[in-house]
Amino acid sequence: MMQTMYFISEAAKEVKVENHVLRYWEEELNLPVKRNEQGHRYYTKEDIDRFVYIKQLKEEGLQLKAIRNLLEKQGVVSEERICDKVNKKSSAPQLMILNSNKLKPQRNFEALEDDDKQEKAYRLQMLLKAMVAEAVSENNRELGNEIKEIVQKEMDYQFRMQEEREEEREKQRIERENSHYAKIDELIREKTVGKRKKHSLW
Repeated sequence: MMQTMYFISEAAKEVKVENHVLRYWEEELNLPVKRNEQGHRYYTKEDIDRFVYIKQLKEEGLQLKAIRNLLEKQGVVSEERICDKVNKKSSAPQLMILNSNKLKPQRNFEALEDDDKQEKAYRLQMLLKAMVAEAVSENNRELGNEIKEIVQKEMDYQFRMQEEREEEREKQRIERENSHYAKIDELIREKTVGKRKKHSLW
């Protein structure tokens, strides 16, 4: 029986997370990445069940490091155990090799967007969002404080630069006014001296 293949956007929708979250989990948990002949990611129902299982572990309070150690210790994961946590149903136990990458997709992938380009474009966004998500979901106060400190320093820097620019503009304005008044004083003195010379001639 042919298995259904999912694009990354479809898989993320099934797990109810963003695309970058799946990529982040794959990288941090050393999960196998299946790719078709064009190099695009694809996922099976077992992959989606595994992601949902990981999501549930995170919601229970486990950090990614603990989840990675758990998966490494298991080595092979029972499909029955995953499906039971996801669907609350029992099924015939089948062993799913975590590093299996032999199955090839059977559906048309021509409409799939270029994951490699998207991955490069969203890499920074993925890391930043993941940092914030980890700080909130895992109550990581230290990381949250570091992010807050970085933002505060950047704001302080911008305010300081703004103040320096305003001070420089005010300094230039005062210099222009002083120069203007100095020229007026010089003209007044010249006229006064000229009048005195005329009176002395008479």
